[in-house]
Amino acid sequence: MKHNKILLIYPKTGFSGNFTKHLPLSLLYASSLLVKNGFDVEIFDIRLYVNSWEQELKKRLTDDIFIVGISVMSGKPILNAMEIGRAVKEFNPQIKVVWGGPHATFYPESILSNDWYCDYVISGYGNKAFYELVLCLIDNIPPDKINGVSFKKDNKIITIPNEKTFEFIDYKDIPYHLIKDYSVYGQLEYNQRIFSMYSAMGCPYNCAFCASPAFYKDFGKKWVTISINQIVDHIEYLINNYNADYIYFIDDDSFVNLSHVEGIIDEINNRKLKVKLGFRGARINEIKKMSDAFINKLALAGTDILHIGAENGSNKMLSLFNKNFTVDDIIESNIKLARHPEIKTAYNFIIGIPTETLEDLNDTRRLILRLVKDNPNCIIFTPNTYRPLPGTELFKTASQFGYTPPATMSEWINVEVEGNFTPSWISKKAKKLSRLLIIGSYFVDKKVKRIVSGKTFFYKIIRLLDTLYGPIIRFRYKHGIYQGLIEFYFYQYFVDKMAKTGKINS
Repeated sequence: MKHNKILLIYPKTGFSGNFTKHLPLSLLYASSLLVKNGFDVEIFDIRLYVNSWEQELKKRLTDDIFIVGISVMSGKPILNAMEIGRAVKEFNPQIKVVWGGPHATFYPESILSNDWYCDYVISGYGNKAFYELVLCLIDNIPPDKINGVSFKKDNKIITIPNEKTFEFIDYKDIPYHLIKDYSVYGQLEYNQRIFSMYSAMGCPYNCAFCASPAFYKDFGKKWVTISINQIVDHIEYLINNYNADYIYFIDDDSFVNLSHVEGIIDEINNRKLKVKLGFRGARINEIKKMSDAFINKLALAGTDILHIGAENGSNKMLSLFNKNFTVDDIIESNIKLARHPEIKTAYNFIIGIPTETLEDLNDTRRLILRLVKDNPNCIIFTPNTYRPLPGTELFKTASQFGYTPPATMSEWINVEVEGNFTPSWISKKAKKLSRLLIIGSYFVDKKVKRIVSGKTFFYKIIRLLDTLYGPIIRFRYKHGIYQGLIEFYFYQYFVDKMAKTGKINS
């Protein structure tokens, strides 16, 4: 077998992937050392070929490929990753299939124990580990000294622990040239050239539901910034070489130290770079520390969205989460942000938590209505249905309710936002109210007509739904009428169909 080429694949995502399609940064990071050392690497993004991916994959499976790597999140991507592995092994059983990404990081044994056409799993940061694994496979030696690698030996799963340190990659070593067409990536219908990047790595907080505290617990420092000059050099490089006009910071949390973000903005202004900014990681306790002058500075620098973890409308649940803020803090921060309408404030929520009552769910519903009333520019994301993650504090509580992690890969497929995941602690009434919160999240803030123009067929349908159905679901939402919500089954069918085909009319 020739040791020539490595094919890296990004699988299909769930329903939400139809609204946002950012470039496959995980694959670029994983291939950095390989490309730097002369390996031939190709990236295949299946999200761009959802209905013809099998034919496209066959075109790319040539005799010189000896490794196929797949970046996999939990949920729907698992199904496609399994299909990819099967197709690769049918083409050539000698090709080694390697899984990486979020699901591989936390559940490597679940992948290997099910024997889904996967040979190796890489947990955690994958650049160094993947490069070392490739070298081992070329030399035909066991990878049992590579941190973060799992594999089978004598029918036993061998797992080598991760290195407890951050993996920094210089922007000049990110092989952006592997992406042939950046125009296909973006979000909603915006005509923007969006590039994701980090300004900081890690998270110092201890949210009970989050995997970060479990992952970073043995790190020396749990939150480390990248130098301001390097960040802005990176931005300038992307503007000059790839016509970037939007930078999306995908940090776990960007605002632990406000002066860090302020320094980035000042340097962008000093260099007179024209670019919009978005931040994925912000907390209510951090918003509370921001002055109006600071937020105004964010807006003037081109910031158009802040993703904020409000998480829940019940103080009892917020305390259980270890959030260190209250519902009143959320309301106060939202009112502050409403004074800066240039910035869209996007809120995340979590529902379906152990010990959560019907009244707690109604508290979340009422808080969302209050946020929308106080800040007409805010955006409510679809609430995440809580998924217990081993190693997290809240997992212990879930276990007390009899929860056990999925035993098969097929069970993992539905463990996602749009999946049909209903643990034992959710009552029938809570399940029905949760469905109202999920469907209502698409309409309660009237986001469709505010941020979507309806140029494509998919978004024209969404806008038509907002016109015809929006008033009905908003009335239901306002008054908490969850009984007889038969439209949820149409929604679930629609979500499943979109996840499988990527088209509304296929």
